[in-house]
Amino acid sequence: MKKIIILVFLITIIITGCTSTEELTMINRNIASIENDIKTYKEQNNMRIETVLKDNDAIKKQIADLSIQLNNNDEKIRSILGKIEALEFQLKTFYQETKSELNALKKPGDIKTEVVARPEDKNYEVRYKEAFDLFQKKMYHDAIKKFSEFIASYSGTPLIPNAYYWLGECYMGIKDYEMAILNFNEVIKKYPNSEKAPRALLSQADAFFNLKEKENAIIALKKVKQLYPKSEEAKIADRKLRDY
Repeated sequence: MKKIIILVFLITIIITGCTSTEELTMINRNIASIENDIKTYKEQNNMRIETVLKDNDAIKKQIADLSIQLNNNDEKIRSILGKIEALEFQLKTFYQETKSELNALKKPGDIKTEVVARPEDKNYEVRYKEAFDLFQKKMYHDAIKKFSEFIASYSGTPLIPNAYYWLGECYMGIKDYEMAILNFNEVIKKYPNSEKAPRALLSQADAFFNLKEKENAIIALKKVKQLYPKSEEAKIADRKLRDY
């Protein structure tokens, strides 16, 4: 555009000697009009650029906010799962105690024996609950110690898969993602039919993602869908894969 103005200006100089005052005035007006058009164009263009930059910043902020929300949702899911397990544990304990008391009422002579024997029979559940309570209080280091002791002492009990899973979540809580992956893997490999197996795979994917190992995270999520297609975890995995 500048070249056009210069060219017009030179032409004006050349023809000044042979052009009337009226024609010269018209040429000057045309030059002024061109300059005004250029100024208007620049202003409009700058406004467009500024609008695009603002929109871009807004989009980036929305993406960042969405990422934070997704992470918060993962934390909420873990918290809800913990509360659900605590309630299930309480219901199971209440049911077992009620059943034992009813059996004792049917056999009056055995009441004393039942009351004394029950704590020993269910000792592993008490130890598990101690560790789980520490996890719920976010006392992760203490919970790690308790869950590790539980696994070492009660290896044949039905709560071992749960213990490995929550041990992994404890390590997630202190951001030791390598150890979290190892403990989730214990559930996945040794107890694939456990109710905690699909959740362990899902959490393992989160651990890989936090370690910037996106490829391994995607593999874990795909395994959730492949091995446990009808689970709620499969739906979550599908959503995460779309986000990746």
